[in-house]
Amino acid sequence: MQSAPWRIFNHDGREIIIDVDGGITIDEQTTTPFPTDITHASLCDGGLIATWVEHELRLARMALLPLDEKLKDGVSKAELRLSRNTTMVAGSTWCHIVDAEPLALNAKDDKIIFALWMRGLYCIDSNDNEIWRSPLFESNEKSPPRSDEIAAISILDEYIIVWTRGGKYRKIALDNGEILSEKALDIECDLEEVFNHGEKFLLSSKDGWTWEFENDQITVARKLRGTVQDAVFDADDWRIISWRDDLMLRGESIRRTDLGVQLILKDGIWMVLDNQGNFSRHMNDSE
Repeated sequence: MQSAPWRIFNHDGREIIIDVDGGITIDEQTTTPFPTDITHASLCDGGLIATWVEHELRLARMALLPLDEKLKDGVSKAELRLSRNTTMVAGSTWCHIVDAEPLALNAKDDKIIFALWMRGLYCIDSNDNEIWRSPLFESNEKSPPRSDEIAAISILDEYIIVWTRGGKYRKIALDNGEILSEKALDIECDLEEVFNHGEKFLLSSKDGWTWEFENDQITVARKLRGTVQDAVFDADDWRIISWRDDLMLRGESIRRTDLGVQLILKDGIWMVLDNQGNFSRHMNDSE
């Protein structure tokens, strides 16, 4: 039985389907290069950049998988226990031990940006060469625990925005890591995910609150019944899947039978991939 889908990427006209157990399906062939589930993944010029974390064994890896050749099966979780310090990711262009848990990861073109818990923010290229590194946010003793942990990384054309769980956000130059500005949202939040369409952002908090954020201002606030699973801006409004709901940020919501996983544009129609691997129209609309 095939595992539930976790994320779909499109690469050179092919779908790269990652499931919740770390399996990767390309052209209907599934391989498991990783010994456990994938925690973060993104596409860069060199292929698929991904991380796995095994909390019980206190192990973490980051690897780049080339997508122009067939992927390989790696070790199982049981085999990992026997060779914990030497096991890398099968068929990877490069793979290395990560000495702290990856908190966020994003990539664009030849740049990969990631944050490591209690370590820092890093930018590397697809050949694993470090371009720059940046310090983490300074913690305030009065702040809630872990509120200064990095929750998300948004990449724009010439800079990135790094968001903390507690609502701080820092603009950093993409080419050299220079910190351009640092501000904070004027709300209480526990950010879990940030989606962006250019300089328009959708912020999702773990308590269900969702905010549209643009020009350093909150323009819409809405409480959902669950956290945002995925969101896209369709030129008019944010399309959102949240728990068992399809909704428009400024409009109505519709219940769905299965859990939505990802929004994907197919033949000009926004479709929802659910946890059974099926597609259906978002909002059941017919335009």
